[in-house]
Amino acid sequence: MSQQFIKLILPLPALFQIQMSSDEEPHVFPVIPDTHDIPCPLCEKKTILHSRKRRRFRHGHAWGVGALWIELDVPRQRCLSCDLTFVYDYGLGLVRASTEVFRKGITERCHGRTISDVAHEYELPYTTVERWFYQYASVDTVGHATHILVDEFATRKGHHYATIVLDAKTGRLLSIVPGRDVSAITAALQVVLGDVRSVVSDFAPAMAKATTRVFPNAAHVLDRFHLIQFFTDALRRRRRFLNETKRHHHIRVIDRALACRPEMLAPEDREVAHSCILEDAFTQDLYRGLQHIRYVLKATCNRQAHRRLTDWLDRYQFHPCGPLAKIAKAIRGREEAMRQTIVSRLSNGKMEGTNNKIKLIKRRGYGYRNLERFFLRLCLELGR
Repeated sequence: MSQQFIKLILPLPALFQIQMSSDEEPHVFPVIPDTHDIPCPLCEKKTILHSRKRRRFRHGHAWGVGALWIELDVPRQRCLSCDLTFVYDYGLGLVRASTEVFRKGITERCHGRTISDVAHEYELPYTTVERWFYQYASVDTVGHATHILVDEFATRKGHHYATIVLDAKTGRLLSIVPGRDVSAITAALQVVLGDVRSVVSDFAPAMAKATTRVFPNAAHVLDRFHLIQFFTDALRRRRRFLNETKRHHHIRVIDRALACRPEMLAPEDREVAHSCILEDAFTQDLYRGLQHIRYVLKATCNRQAHRRLTDWLDRYQFHPCGPLAKIAKAIRGREEAMRQTIVSRLSNGKMEGTNNKIKLIKRRGYGYRNLERFFLRLCLELGR
């Protein structure tokens, strides 16, 4: 029974025979390979033994014991034909004091955890674990999800972008692909497995095209944050156009007073919002349109959502206020997705938090020139 247990925790090829460890070193297991001919890696001709050295390698890990070592004779062979001298590692990937199985096992434990935590747990140098992670970890992430979040982020602001897909319930990373066009978004969505029922994204036309192409039966939900941001950006641009307001209040105080809900404001901020509305009719129209769309988003059923959205579009689609008419035109082209957004309780909040983490990772690494390593770092920090 003990031999079978040892073979399970120390996976080795069939040509090895594992012996029991001694009482002085219970974590070291001597290994004896069967005698067999070792061919030359270049000419595949017969080789002879040049020298032999007894060495130990980390090959596994057991709870309460620590690292499990194997001890074997590593032969140094010499080819009789081409006179090549090489070290034979029995296909174990022997590098310094560890095998390839051990290194890959440490790499698997890094997903969803920090490298420093894994290095401290297994008593390994941080740089060693980091090198193993970049060497053996894979960017390919495959997962099942029912509701997903899709968004883009900048690998180099203003130059290069990438598309990321998360699980809407757990925030788990499902896919990451360089680029933000329709083909890149399609490639990122095709990796996701399972019965996808809802896809949450922003108002980008490429998101809608890729979602319809990959998941034609899924509900396309638009992010409410981006919808409200259309109004707040228009209000901010208008208030900065009116330079005289800077004399009375700080510009951030005005932006916060106009962007927040009236019931959430303090009395002094409510006074600031009221004074800004009375000063400019343009600002008053934008503010009323913002509060009206918030009323539309409070609908609880499809019938109520359809009625409220239709009333809002009829009122602002041809409004003399240019930004209001532009927002209404964007909503009119996505009317079906907008109704799904009103009824659905899904949001892009987890994605916005993930984008903030990505910015922190880029800032901490002073930027990444290697996209593959950058995506590996994201898989490590965000988990799987």
